[in-house]
Amino acid sequence: MKPVIRLFSFIIVLILSVTGMSATVSTAGTQIKSPGIYVALGDSITSGYGLESFTNNDAKNRSSSYNFVTKLGKKLDMKTVNLGVEGITSTALLNSLKKPATAEQKNAVAQIKDAGLITLSVGGNNVFIPLLNAVNDQLGKGKSIFNAGAAEIQNAILQLLFSETQLSKLKANISAGAEAFAGNEKLHKSGELSEIIGTIKALNPKAKLVVQTIYDPYGFILPDTVGKAIDTMNTAIIKQSGSGKNYIVADVCSAFEKAGKGMQLLNADSGKTFDPHPTKKGHEVIYTLMAYAADNNKLPYALKANVVKGSAAAVISGGEFRITITPSKGCKLPQIIYLTVGKSVKYNLTLKNATAVIPVAKINGDITITAVCTK
Repeated sequence: MKPVIRLFSFIIVLILSVTGMSATVSTAGTQIKSPGIYVALGDSITSGYGLESFTNNDAKNRSSSYNFVTKLGKKLDMKTVNLGVEGITSTALLNSLKKPATAEQKNAVAQIKDAGLITLSVGGNNVFIPLLNAVNDQLGKGKSIFNAGAAEIQNAILQLLFSETQLSKLKANISAGAEAFAGNEKLHKSGELSEIIGTIKALNPKAKLVVQTIYDPYGFILPDTVGKAIDTMNTAIIKQSGSGKNYIVADVCSAFEKAGKGMQLLNADSGKTFDPHPTKKGHEVIYTLMAYAADNNKLPYALKANVVKGSAAAVISGGEFRITITPSKGCKLPQIIYLTVGKSVKYNLTLKNATAVIPVAKINGDITITAVCTK
């Protein structure tokens, strides 16, 4: 996915496109006992920054009905504790868990110890705070990406790209942030992700833990640096999960990249702002992925299959909703199957090797699969 292209399309000729990353949602995990306590750890994605009527450190918005955390807690019938902190990096989160100093940090540790489910969204700020700070520096005093106009932001990005000193500093900061998160295998250096996971598990070894991958809101800006950094961090998230044995991965990155045009999963997709945070629709997609991962690969929506002379199975994998049709003995697969989402949204999907795919971003309600296998 390449957001804000309408706003900054002229910049694309200066830089390369980013290569998307794909991964499969892991499957193993602990059975959640409901009712229980669900603790959401992480950054501004968890806190709900950027959702409608949000203001900085707005505690009420953490319980917004649009926030994926709120939706997930309600779906699983769990008491929900949203501990998202705007701007937090993996370094800051790790320090707050290992050496809680404030009453708020000590409370967070206590909540983690009692949780039956923990979700984690962290790492994005390791990359995007250096990038956004660099753009803000070019905008000047009193201006930021959140209050500057489109033309001002365009000029700031161009100034940054053509300033060898500033650009070199930015690339170094981004690379350092990614390495702090993921570690460096060549140097036998562990990253903060592994320490965060280890600390959470030491506090609560029985809780189910779901970690989301990191999406790139500005796919066309410095892909050789930003894109590489995000790939590095997501590779670490997926690899360190141990195929679900250590924790479960909710692949938000792949789902956002494969969403397709017009979905507007981020505020920046509107072309009117540079804000990288998820919209109501973006939180809906994150909720679908998180719920699927947290509830042992069970869709958070009702699934009905009307398959004549056959059966259907569906999974979420690599940012896609994948439907496999198995015909009864002696019957043939159809070329087309029909998918209804909610009450009225309909899709005609082509089967390839018995499987049809659609972006998971388009799945936001009860599902009906219709197919006719013939003799």
